Amino acid sequence: MRAAPLTADAQRLVIPDARIPSGDAFSVLLGGRRIWTVRAPERDDDGALSLAWPPSLAERLTGRARLAVEHAGREVAAATVAFDDDPSEFVLTEPGTGIPQVVNKWGRIARSFEGRDAVLIEQVLDEAERLIQVLHSTLGIDLFVTGGTLLGPVRNGRILPHDDDADLAYLSRHTNPSDVALESFGIERTLAAHGYETVRHSSGHLQLLFPGGTVTDRFYLDIFTYFECDGWFYGTFHAREPAETVTIHPLKPLAVNGRMLPGPAEPAELLAAIYGPSWEVPDPTFAFVTPPAAFRRYYWWLNHFDVDRENWEDHHRAEIEAGPGRAPSGLAVAAAGSLPASSTVLDLGCGLGTDARYLADHGHRVLAVDYSRPALAWAKEHLAHDGGVSFERANLTMARHALHLRKRCAELDTTVHVHANHLFNALSPLGWDTTLMLIKHLLAAPGSTAFLEVGVAGAEGSASWVEYQPVDWRRFQEQLHRYSLSVEEQDDDGAGAATSRRVLVRRERA
Repeated sequence: MRAAPLTADAQRLVIPDARIPSGDAFSVLLGGRRIWTVRAPERDDDGALSLAWPPSLAERLTGRARLAVEHAGREVAAATVAFDDDPSEFVLTEPGTGIPQVVNKWGRIARSFEGRDAVLIEQVLDEAERLIQVLHSTLGIDLFVTGGTLLGPVRNGRILPHDDDADLAYLSRHTNPSDVALESFGIERTLAAHGYETVRHSSGHLQLLFPGGTVTDRFYLDIFTYFECDGWFYGTFHAREPAETVTIHPLKPLAVNGRMLPGPAEPAELLAAIYGPSWEVPDPTFAFVTPPAAFRRYYWWLNHFDVDRENWEDHHRAEIEAGPGRAPSGLAVAAAGSLPASSTVLDLGCGLGTDARYLADHGHRVLAVDYSRPALAWAKEHLAHDGGVSFERANLTMARHALHLRKRCAELDTTVHVHANHLFNALSPLGWDTTLMLIKHLLAAPGSTAFLEVGVAGAEGSASWVEYQPVDWRRFQEQLHRYSLSVEEQDDDGAGAATSRRVLVRRERA
């Protein structure tokens, strides 16, 4: 049967007559490559299937593309579409590397193992085996495969083709969430001593990164903390089941792509806890829906320190590929002219470092920090060589990182001023607290100032960002006052209602 036509723009995909039953899974192909699998919604009044693109994909759609829809193993709709006036062909690839990407189960744009070099998968498993040995020999922690790295091998002995990482876990020896968190931080310190680069998602989720270039990673490994508390089994970040229904120990070998890795004693029990009772049936549209009782506990016990980092890293990779602009922000220009000569500045949320470089070129000494690894790698390579500015990684949602910055600034043995351009638009509530506490401490020095700009209206970020949103001006002032800070000067952009406010903040004196 001949494929039906389809239409699409940068917001929606419309399939007029594909005859896909509501609730059935179908896949969208870009240039013949599967990039997104989703379930069909209810039909419109005119009988068409219409659905919005995932926000992470919608904000990238430009140019022209050949789209097709597959259902039940056959092509049911296809067309060449134009997302805008750009005549170029749209490709969904990773900026900087050209590696093909897909929409993953989180709705994010990510790599997948599907179609990748088999050598890469073997490297992932090599590193997993090495990591298992390191933690067993140093801390007596016994890792085992979980998540997708358990699901695929239990089904057919191989890693899922659409996965994009390897998942490992351990069962904590502790039952108090505070002790569980302390154990995880101890594991992180041990891994750092063995040369691993880590990112902490929460107090129960570590990610080990294996760089593949200046701004990219070859792959990563996840380490999830599982624990029992008050008769319940918790599998970070999602599962919460009666403890007697999930048996982890003793671990037993499991065949994974031809090699034996440790697995849980009862794989089916763990998979049911993670994916639900229908885990045996492949579902390419699966998405985690964390029960509220589990979500509350994970958030308050283990928190979440990695909000939007991956969005920012994707954003910075795209900027780098396009060629970063070198124009400083208005905030940096104002700060450079207002600061005393040869001042020391802490640039919070420096991004690609343009403002930091501008301040350094105007005679100031700058310590610039961000949690986006590609941005820092690029800035170190392109902007740090002339001196005057250094770039360091810091996650401002983590109190220990803020404390480290306090120590770093104290070591400079001088008054430290603060520069932060739209930082508070990007921070979670936890990040607001740790950052304002840091600023309060730094502004205790006589003569110190904080140059801040916040977006208060308009389109900050996009639909795919969790926290990058306009700041409520009243709330911002209340939070400043809570930390004994106040606005001394204010400069609104443009005429009429302001969309951003540039402010000079000082510490209130008793």
